[in-house]
Amino acid sequence: RAVRTRRAVLEAAAHVIGTRGYEAATMAEIIQRAGVTKGALYFHFASKDALARAVISEQTDPFIPQVSDSRLQDAIDFTHQVAVALRDAPLLQT
Repeated sequence: RAVRTRRAVLEAAAHVIGTRGYEAATMAEIIQRAGVTKGALYFHFASKDALARAVISEQTDPFIPQVSDSRLQDAIDFTHQVAVALRDAPLLQT
């Protein structure tokens, strides 16, 4: 359940921050959108900054290159992975 809660908070934060911007986004709005309690959000993230950093990490970690410079196929596979993630991952669609 904790994994689902964390994911819901991350997706809600990505949407709210993506729509309203970091400064205008509020934890209350993120809590409401995620459908979690204030305690649940703060169990996973100590602050708005920590939450924003986690959103950024979730968005960028899948794209950390695992490509060797000399292998064209690795680059093609990586590009495909990025395209699929952009299409399918809720955190990347904001």
